[in-house]
Amino acid sequence: MTDTLTDVTRSLTQPPPPPSSGMRFRRWAVETPLIQLVILIALVAVLVTLIPAFIARPQAGLAVLTLAALLALAAMGQTLVVILGGLDLAIAGYVTFGAMIASNATSRLGWPVPVALLVVLVVCTGVGGGVGWLCHRFRIEPLVITLGVGTMLTGGSMFIANGDYNGQPPQELRSLAQLNGTTFGLPVPPVILIVLILGVLLWVFLAKTPAGRRLYATGVNPRAARLTRINTTLVWSAVFAASGALAGTAGMFIAAFGAGWSQSIGDPYLFSGLAAVLVGGTTFGSVRGGFTRTAIGAMILTVLSTIIVSQGLTEAQTRIVYGLIILGVVALYGRDRHVRDRF
Repeated sequence: MTDTLTDVTRSLTQPPPPPSSGMRFRRWAVETPLIQLVILIALVAVLVTLIPAFIARPQAGLAVLTLAALLALAAMGQTLVVILGGLDLAIAGYVTFGAMIASNATSRLGWPVPVALLVVLVVCTGVGGGVGWLCHRFRIEPLVITLGVGTMLTGGSMFIANGDYNGQPPQELRSLAQLNGTTFGLPVPPVILIVLILGVLLWVFLAKTPAGRRLYATGVNPRAARLTRINTTLVWSAVFAASGALAGTAGMFIAAFGAGWSQSIGDPYLFSGLAAVLVGGTTFGSVRGGFTRTAIGAMILTVLSTIIVSQGLTEAQTRIVYGLIILGVVALYGRDRHVRDRF
């Protein structure tokens, strides 16, 4: 009996064996987005190889950057929701509503752009905040309620517009998103700078503020967060409200980029936005998720989509490729032990 206790005591006091090279590599790959950067560089090299004229035409590079910025903006709120441990399937509805307001309310009703933006922010923030409160208060799975809310927003947009898809965003809004726009005299669409500024602000919020730490804590372990007197109901409401506001704003820029809207304008951004978040390495209830990873994921998917289109693949084949990429990311990050199970 004494020998057994001695062996147990020795095993507890001895330092653990050093991790193997494979474990160290996996830990490095999980903790940093460097693998995503390597993949992005490789995809850009493939794109240039397949389309040599891509280098000679700066407009092509601007188009890729603009599309990636719009995707990153649409996925910005989804990033916060995934960090919280939820899922927002109403993104397509918010995007559709924002695109409808940008197109119809400005051209048909004569609303100035600031008024249209204010309406989009109020409606999408209110709907998103209500969704977050309901999900947390009544323990409803966000997957269910957000899917229904997204459908309602799309149908409501069609009802308000009376099926009129002929509206055009005003020129001052189009100049922010279209490729012929300029930023401080440079031939760069202002939407790229806008998304960059929002991304920096989001990074500061997540990394440098107590509210950001409360968000991470709620996602990692909601019960422990409540015991530390974090208002988890407020966190859920605020996160889903921000998701709605950001997606609605993205819808306005998407309509400006395409000079119009349609019933399905938000559909591509639901799956692609979630894919950008996951490909970037942000996982559900994660302490290492953030918009930097989502932005890299958006660039990866945009460059990959450009390659796929250049090779004549269909939309269905594109979704298959996206699915395979997500499976690979889940295989890399999904085996990581959850933070709340480490203590």
